[in-house]
Formats: sequence, C-alpha cells, structure tokens
Amino acid sequence: MIEIVGWRGDRVALWPLERQRHLENAYRWLNDPDATAHVQANLGVSWRQEEGFFDRFEAQRENDFVWGIHDETGRHIGLVGLHGINWMHRFATGGILIGDRSAWGRGNASDAVRVRSRFAFRQLGLNRLDGHTFNPAMRRVYEKCGYRHEGVSRRKFWRDGEWHDIHLYGLLAEDWSSA
Repeated sequence: MIEIVGWRGDRVALWPLERQRHLENAYRWLNDPDATAHVQANLGVSWRQEEGFFDRFEAQRENDFVWGIHDETGRHIGLVGLHGINWMHRFATGGILIGDRSAWGRGNASDAVRVRSRFAFRQLGLNRLDGHTFNPAMRRVYEKCGYRHEGVSRRKFWRDGEWHDIHLYGLLAEDWSSA
C-alpha cells in the first residue's frame, strides 16, 4: 500500500476516509457498547449501514469531512470529522471516536482535535467549531484544545436509563490562532 502522510499532529495523523483501511474497524467500534458509550449514535450499525456511510464520504466532501485517526505507528485507532459545515457562516460541528481501547487515555483524542482545528481554520477558512458532549474525558479534551465551555443543554440525552446533560463548547479562529 502507498504510505499516506495525512494531516499530522504530535501523536496522530488524519488520513482520508477509505473503505479498505477504515471500514472494518469502524464497523467493529460502532458495535462496541464501551467504545460508543459516550457518543450520540450508540445503537450499533449493520454492515450495509456502515458501507452507506463510507459511500457518502468517499463520494463527496461538500459539507462533511471525515478522517481515520492513525497513531505514530500507522495503526488505525479512531475516526474524527467536521460535520454540517455551513459555508456562508463558516462554522462546523466536530465529532470524534477513539475506538481502539488500547489508544484511550494517551492524548490521541486531544492531538486529533488539534489537527482537525488547524485544518478547519487554515485550510477551510472556518471561523467557528462547535462541540458537545456528556463524556467527562471529552470535556477535558475540548478544554485542553482551547474550546470554551459555552453552556449546558439540560437532560438532553437518554442513556442507560437516565438523562444526561450535554456540555456545549466552541472554538473561534481568533482564539485558536492566539493560543
């Protein structure tokens, strides 16, 4: 296979989403209740649904960008994206999943979010990135990456028999560039 450079950070590289490299892991991770415990879509996916996801992102990149996250050895450990890009107002919402359990708690998510932010602001010219989470670890990632806590949507997600508050975060290009 061809070596892909991708968008590099200190710990990870973001590679364009590709069926051969990423589909099998994505399918496995999205059907792992532990890996999806803190993501909105945690009901599992069929192989055909995941192929459909890949079809959409391989065919066009109009309002969404998704990359495979690879560690320093080239191992595929997760997915990261920019979703719902609004070109007129220059903002997008981020998403991330570190699916490989051995990569949890090692700074990979923070590095992937930093790389994604750099791409969004420098390459796409976006002005704002939004994030939301009820995962305490992801809250720390956002804060380490310069996102500001902007509020709480109370009792917004139902998970494991209880309601969870969603913490809202935002990062402006001017805040990112000054950091």
